[in-house]
Amino acid sequence: MDWQVVLKDIEDRLIPHFQFDIWERGLYYLLLRHTRLIGLETATIALPAISKALNCSESKSREAIRALSGKGCIELQQTRKGHYVKVLLPDELPLPANERELSTEDIETIDFFKNREYLGPLLRREQNRCFYCLREIKEDSCELDHVVSQLNAGDNSYRNIVVSCHQCNTKKQGGGAEDYIRQLYRKALLSEEEFEGRISAIEALKDGRIKPEINC
Repeated sequence: MDWQVVLKDIEDRLIPHFQFDIWERGLYYLLLRHTRLIGLETATIALPAISKALNCSESKSREAIRALSGKGCIELQQTRKGHYVKVLLPDELPLPANERELSTEDIETIDFFKNREYLGPLLRREQNRCFYCLREIKEDSCELDHVVSQLNAGDNSYRNIVVSCHQCNTKKQGGGAEDYIRQLYRKALLSEEEFEGRISAIEALKDGRIKPEINC
């Protein structure tokens, strides 16, 4: 089992979908730690042990475990020794897709700049490279940039928002994308072929011909 994927799904899909509060979240991870994470399908956990681990009262622990059971995130049976629990993973629950399923029409209304919510699809569209200089970038080392600046009435649609490295984002600022790419070419930071490709990419972007794959 790829626990990196599982944990990402827990954070991105399960917790937001069921709107866990802080106690439900802590309890879910605690029960996961004592079951699936160590290869067990089920385990019996006493209420005092839960309270001690979560640093809360037994009534709060009881409330949280009942909430998880009511939401269907765990299978629960009370015994004399404690709560007999099976934790259900995201793929075992009827959760929505990791990213919103949107129609072709919907994509035209999305704000691709707000809260970096669609950074993943934009990165995939640019093949994890800066839109301007083609330097390799990652989620934690990239910026969202307006091809046409907001000062010049640039919007936050997929036709105008790209991912860039921090250096290009800083140097370009509110300038035009074509002019900035020409600067990179004159400084020999882009080959002639790369320069022509970037100019073509700007035109394709504005025409809506390169859309991020939201349902990927």
